Amino acid sequence: MVNPRLELALEKLGPGEWRYFEKFASEFLASDFPAIRTTASPSGDGGRDAEVFRLNELPKTVFQYSVTANWKEKIKDTIERIGTTWPGANRLIYCTSREIGAQIDQLREDIWDKHGIQVDLRDRNWFIEREADSAVRRTASEELAQMIVEPFLKKRNIIDQIVTPITQDESKVALLQLALNDSDRKSDQSLTKTCFDALVQAALIETSAESARTKDQVCAAVERMLATSKPQQVRALTASALSRLSKKRGPIKHIRGSDSYHVSYESSTQWRAGAAEFLLEQEELERDLSAALFGINDELDDSPTALAEEAERLRGGLERLLLESGESFANSIAQGSLADIAMRDVSENLASYELDFRVRTEQAATAIVTVLSMPSDRTRNYLRRIMDAYTLMAFLQQTPDVQKVLSKVFDGGEIWLDTSAVLPLIAETAFDEEEERPFTALFVAARESGLKLYVTLGVIEEISHHLSNCLLCVKLGAEWRDRIPYVLSAYMSSGRAEEELSEWVAEFRGNHRPELDITEALKGRFGIERRDLSEYSDVAEIALRGAVQELWIDSHSKRRQGSTMNIGTVDKLAEHDVENVVGVIEYRKRAQASPLGYTAWLLTLDRTAFKLQTWLKDKLGDEAPHSPAISPDYFSQMLRFGPLRRRPETQDISPLPVTIEIRRFENVPHELMKIASETRQKYAGYSELRIRREVRDALDHARIATAASQDRLSAAVDDQLMDGEP
Repeated sequence: MVNPRLELALEKLGPGEWRYFEKFASEFLASDFPAIRTTASPSGDGGRDAEVFRLNELPKTVFQYSVTANWKEKIKDTIERIGTTWPGANRLIYCTSREIGAQIDQLREDIWDKHGIQVDLRDRNWFIEREADSAVRRTASEELAQMIVEPFLKKRNIIDQIVTPITQDESKVALLQLALNDSDRKSDQSLTKTCFDALVQAALIETSAESARTKDQVCAAVERMLATSKPQQVRALTASALSRLSKKRGPIKHIRGSDSYHVSYESSTQWRAGAAEFLLEQEELERDLSAALFGINDELDDSPTALAEEAERLRGGLERLLLESGESFANSIAQGSLADIAMRDVSENLASYELDFRVRTEQAATAIVTVLSMPSDRTRNYLRRIMDAYTLMAFLQQTPDVQKVLSKVFDGGEIWLDTSAVLPLIAETAFDEEEERPFTALFVAARESGLKLYVTLGVIEEISHHLSNCLLCVKLGAEWRDRIPYVLSAYMSSGRAEEELSEWVAEFRGNHRPELDITEALKGRFGIERRDLSEYSDVAEIALRGAVQELWIDSHSKRRQGSTMNIGTVDKLAEHDVENVVGVIEYRKRAQASPLGYTAWLLTLDRTAFKLQTWLKDKLGDEAPHSPAISPDYFSQMLRFGPLRRRPETQDISPLPVTIEIRRFENVPHELMKIASETRQKYAGYSELRIRREVRDALDHARIATAASQDRLSAAVDDQLMDGEP
């Protein structure tokens, strides 16, 4: 198992700490090279830091220890110096705290051809993977971690690493502990208990037998973390957690004489390892943000330090977005009102934070959206942990009994999907890797949690029309004058060939009975069944139908201004929306009255749907029905904290996306379609996997160049999803 403290130590080593690395590497290598001797000295080392001693002979194997980022030049310089100082050497073992891997292959080959010297690499991963091989290596690793990492893991310092709008130090520690205790929430234990276990552990961080805290002190600390209006309940739950955690072999030790508490040594060790992993995930997120920023601003591209600082500012903005999303979700559950928590207006929200980005706010939003679209494993884990921690903190500040509040979240519900929720699901089938299919993961989790998924005939018709437009767009080529259909945009982004589109579409529909084909494909592939709502929507009050119809006709008309769509098509699209919205509202009438007690919902990405509650209240007054619309982001949160957690057989929530970012299949302009075609021609003859990769890379590069000149993020993708049009 990887030691996160060693990994963080190697990650944090700077130029001024090379001696620590030299000592660590020498001790680490001693078991493989018993005759190793260190030669580095202030007077010069002749190009090597150590050698394998050979009696009466010049050394053949020499070592170089380095923490520099510019490892290629360092190796080249070392080879030149060795050639002059130690001409008999034929092997260089290059030891570095950096992660290099296969990047060294070409340089290694060149050096062998030119100098006849074999270069062996011992990089960060090599040390991490072999840390547990012997007691000597474990000791060397622990000494390095103590020297480099422990200062970062002090409570005061790690608080400074948490970029959050939360200002109180104790609340920051509580947030961190909630993030670290995420594995506890996968158990069948009450969320209220796991949350207060985390808060108590947060209150006792860095305590020992000499600095133990009394029950009153712990209770007071937890009360300050939450600032809730129910201190007596907080005190009772804190006391219960102390009793639970201080049982035999528990993480908390109880000193009976003074009736005080402190963390056990084992718990303290586990906390430091967990905190180190948390910081590694945090740094991975910043690296992902740096990569997304690269190419947007020339000044940042020329300065790695400035780029890293800008990435940290972006992390602060992203975490602010996650905090607000978590608070919105918690408030809606606790207060019984729905909220659209989708992070669509990233640019607008970032602008309100006044974070002094060096790039334009729109460019910062583009970088964040890029990372949310395709996060690395560590970044995804970090985002999920911090999002859930923010959400739980928001719940705890609403009410200490989190479990009681979350018992409102539906189980065994029925979800109708509009076209905007189904098209991304179809689009993701063009991608082979699971991490590229967040919508698919969401619907797999929904089915596993016992939810029923439905679409109406109107949605099926819109999907069929959209797929027809995909085929027509490819057929017409440059003569196509409208925007590229969403599914085709995703298909091209996957790197697949235009000429294979018809075969791919045939997986969902044929030419003779397309609606029936799509119905069967949705059921077979995704477990989505057809279930019409017209019998409910047709008997609804005229005032309700009229209000909903007016909203959607207005919305569709505005979206299609300047297009060739006729009024009949607009009316047809609005009719489908009326059936979905009004149908679910009427279907609900036999269910509970509380908004969060309902079991029937409409899942959508349509912005218009989230104006519905206010619109209906304005049109129908206080008696207006509750909106049935929920966003995928909200849906994902509900699954994580509700049905999935209540089903022991479906406890793994890690594949669930933190946020659904449909702009990863952004609207591909015609010029990017041309780039895709030219790239396929360029790599003709290579394997299909290679060609697809090259096409994806070419499109990504072109998008970055386009994003750098954009003044705002376009909502065009959202619009085409809303109505199934191209």
